[in-house]
Amino acid sequence: MLRRIVCTAVCLLLISLLIASGAGAGFPRGDALVEQTDNQTLWIEVPKEAQEAALEMWTREARRAAQPLTFPAGPVEPLEREAVETMFGEPGSAPGGSPKPGANAVARRQFPEEWAAMAAALEADDSTFGSAGVYTSYLANRYTTMHKRFPYKAVGRVYITGGGYCSGAVISSNNIVVTAAHCVYDTDTNEWKSGWTFVPADRDGAAPYGSFPATRARILTAWRDASSSMAGRRYDVALIRLGKNSAGKTVTYYTGWLGRSWNYGYVQHMHAIGYPSNLSSGKYTYVCAAESFKQATDILGMGCNMMHGSSGGPWIRVFAPEQSGANNYVNSVVSGGLSGPTWGNTFYGARFSSSNIVPLCTAEGC
Repeated sequence: MLRRIVCTAVCLLLISLLIASGAGAGFPRGDALVEQTDNQTLWIEVPKEAQEAALEMWTREARRAAQPLTFPAGPVEPLEREAVETMFGEPGSAPGGSPKPGANAVARRQFPEEWAAMAAALEADDSTFGSAGVYTSYLANRYTTMHKRFPYKAVGRVYITGGGYCSGAVISSNNIVVTAAHCVYDTDTNEWKSGWTFVPADRDGAAPYGSFPATRARILTAWRDASSSMAGRRYDVALIRLGKNSAGKTVTYYTGWLGRSWNYGYVQHMHAIGYPSNLSSGKYTYVCAAESFKQATDILGMGCNMMHGSSGGPWIRVFAPEQSGANNYVNSVVSGGLSGPTWGNTFYGARFSSSNIVPLCTAEGC
């Protein structure tokens, strides 16, 4: 049975030690009172005590000290790149939505210390963006032009109670975040990670819109049964449903939500956003803009220099800053890279399709 997390000083001390060590204590697989399945997907409910403990644990200081969750462990054998097919499933998409008018002003009143901390660290100049290789990579929410604007504000850090963080993005008006399945369920140990807190627009530990506890997490049963091999990455997608912040607001009130698309061709112009630890120590979001390619069935590749910490970050089609609706579609999330010559220059993710994002969203109610 899932052990209830009680927020005592001893418990918080142990959790802090887990963060420092990068350990990932999790919910045991197969606990009938916790884990449920509908054959295609697998999910767990997060107890109220665990939600409250996670919110209390992830202070600004803890967020700044958090280390990234690494890409899936174990040997990762590259698949020989496949030819692109001419036929796919029927393409589909769901539009995004705008935050509430005046949400920034409301958030500034609700979380004044967080906004003050963010403002104190802002740089006066916006540096020129650069390019390298077959992608363009640039800092995003470090700058005043991006840190509180859509769609950047809909991307945030997913903090894991057992230690570490990933990236994620809001993709539904029902306050659902998409991230990588390896940020939720460890296939090496057959355990769930032990809890999650989402901080949208996280900026060097500042939480301008507050923190949102996970109430439920969902993965594909195919991911549970997969290994950390390249072939398993087509299922490396997870959904996390969020509760309200300390001000009683939902995440979409402040951030709006990104659209999502599935069954589109492998070659797309993408903007990937995440919190890579190898760039600016993961304090700010980075963006890579590049053309995706087919690595294998339902597996995309994309040139990018983001590494650990970017796991779960969205790959966006029809990228359009300041616009919601029929654009800014999440079409994949970061799964990880491969050791060897491409390490640090290319990463991979599940191509959203009828085999991954569709059954997840159907079951969770995106």
